Amino acid sequence: MTESQHEGAEMSRRPPWWRYLIDIVVLVAVTFLLDAVLGAFIPAPIDWRKGFVFDAIGKMLLVGVASGLIRLRGETLADIGLKRPACWMRTFMIGIGFAAIVFIAIYFSEKAGFRRDLSKFKDVQGNLELTLFGVFYALIGAGFYEEFMFRGFLMQGLAMFFGASRGAWIVACFVQGALFGLAHAYQNPLGIAITGTLGVLMGLIVLASGRNLWPVIIGHGLFDASRFVLFYFQGPPSG
Repeated sequence: MTESQHEGAEMSRRPPWWRYLIDIVVLVAVTFLLDAVLGAFIPAPIDWRKGFVFDAIGKMLLVGVASGLIRLRGETLADIGLKRPACWMRTFMIGIGFAAIVFIAIYFSEKAGFRRDLSKFKDVQGNLELTLFGVFYALIGAGFYEEFMFRGFLMQGLAMFFGASRGAWIVACFVQGALFGLAHAYQNPLGIAITGTLGVLMGLIVLASGRNLWPVIIGHGLFDASRFVLFYFQGPPSG
């Protein structure tokens, strides 16, 4: 089968464009509903340890909902990028390299005065137990969940909605990056710009990797985990 025939077969089994938009709306609605339910049954303030655990559990429930929506429209997790890479060693090297480059760039930019407001993590400083909870959360709640949702479910859904062309994937990459930045609005405007830029960069890595999520899952998780270790020793910067 030629490449054009393969693409034609893929398009013939693809759900209609509006189905992807409906799934995105459904997942957003479920996300707000879950937040409301958890807020009603878990009294505030909640300590950070329970917060990390409950948030990670909630995010895995949302991954389950997204996976169900993907199955219902006749696709698999591989269609959104959760598939075995051609070479695990190369994938890990890309992830580790990305995490190291971003860690160094962010660290020195903060030293130069370009600081997001990460004061919500101030309790991590000097608290080994909370740091370990934070590392666990970084790998699950950030590395896996955010990549699955933003660079996987959302980016693929937007690309299909925009027509599934190469240009549609590029547009989807920038749109999901902007939404990723807005999802981190608590970090101040600079934080929105930085996380939005990183969201686009990770989207481009996914596209360059044959629409495979594992390089950014690994890189994102390692970067956020390393930040919690840094916060343990010197605390987070404040904007």
